[in-house]
Amino acid sequence: MKSHPLKSLAAGALGVLLAACQAGCSFAGLDAKTLMSPPRANLEQQGIYELLQEDRQELTFVYPKRGDYRSAIIMRDWSGDGVNDAIGFILDERGVEVYFLEKSQDSWRTAASFLNTATQVDMVLFGDLDGDGQEDVLIGWGSASGSTGRTASVAAYLYRDGNVSQSLLGTYGEMSLTDFDEDGVCEVFTIDKFLAAEEEGAESSPALARVYAWQDGALKALYTANGDNSIVNYSSIHFGTLELGLSGVAVDGAKADGSMTTQVFTLEDGLLKNSPSGVNTEGYQNPFSRPSAAPFSSQDINGDGVLELPVVTRLPGLPEEAVLDSTSFLVEWVHYQDSGGYEPVITTLMNLGENYWFTLPDSLVGRISASNSTDSRTVTYTEVVTGEDGAQRLGSPLFTIRVFTRSAWDSRGETAGYQQLDAHGDLVYGIQILTQDEQYLRYINRIQNQFHVTLA
Repeated sequence: MKSHPLKSLAAGALGVLLAACQAGCSFAGLDAKTLMSPPRANLEQQGIYELLQEDRQELTFVYPKRGDYRSAIIMRDWSGDGVNDAIGFILDERGVEVYFLEKSQDSWRTAASFLNTATQVDMVLFGDLDGDGQEDVLIGWGSASGSTGRTASVAAYLYRDGNVSQSLLGTYGEMSLTDFDEDGVCEVFTIDKFLAAEEEGAESSPALARVYAWQDGALKALYTANGDNSIVNYSSIHFGTLELGLSGVAVDGAKADGSMTTQVFTLEDGLLKNSPSGVNTEGYQNPFSRPSAAPFSSQDINGDGVLELPVVTRLPGLPEEAVLDSTSFLVEWVHYQDSGGYEPVITTLMNLGENYWFTLPDSLVGRISASNSTDSRTVTYTEVVTGEDGAQRLGSPLFTIRVFTRSAWDSRGETAGYQQLDAHGDLVYGIQILTQDEQYLRYINRIQNQFHVTLA
């Protein structure tokens, strides 16, 4: 760590990118588009710029790749005095240097800086790690992408008694700030991927999940659990309530063949548990395994405050040679239970390409299929008929859902027989009903009332 004297404000222009503040174990903030749009430099931004400039001939900013704080300069009250400070990332010939800048009246000073040999910043998270009521900073250094899985490392930065300290925690493939026991103090959850031995005679490293928690004045890896060794890339991670009184982490990941799966990690009875149990053992079965054409991620899809996990089934009646995508699957969303079981919550049909989904009435499960025409942005939903031989085939079309641009809708949407389901921005979502069957019409009416657009 090195300290720098106060520097005076000076004129100059700079597009400094700012991130918003939010308390708790969180990384919510401005969207990437907003963060990548430089605002007009004001007096405060000029002061930060001059302080970071020092004696450099060129000043190259580094932007976090992921998360909700993607600014090269993040405005945050990391000192806990009620006034926004700043965190800046500057490219150095030796790596990336992070600066902790503190506001003192109308001037800025560098409270501390740390050099990391990584050339990238993966993400930045904020949360109270030691229970003192003050936010701490978590920085993922490097990149969490790639086949090795261990190209990123995480460090925690804590401000105490006027000093910023650095704690190097370890490597990760994915990470999150969590609060497993809901006591207001954050834990750091990380998970690595399997890493094969690089040379003959060396040992491979298994996929391993860790929970770092504050103990005896330091962050320590107090809990560990095996991860799925077949995962080559993590696609998303979600921390949330699994059921009343139980929180956990759902980690979605992809295998070498493109198929996906979900692991659920919970902290129960002083142990970190991976569900479904038995990972990496012979005969291991994961009910959340799904093909690459069905890349659904764990989420709170129905807004009930509880995390739902996807279980997918190929829709009936589709030809074996059919090209599958997200519309080709029934998605049953379930809740995790501490018994190790899962409780069905909602059944949906989804179109990830067009960002919409709807709840499917139970009576239509096994009786409906879908065909997607991406060129016309139209999905046709068709009844499925079971023959005397038990074989299922496609019957009559029931309805289509089409996505229009606003201008296309205004010119021909309603005249083409479509009714508006929803509209967002320049897009209009329309439904055309193709059946006269009263029973199906009642079902379709329920579908219309349960249609949702997922805003990007």
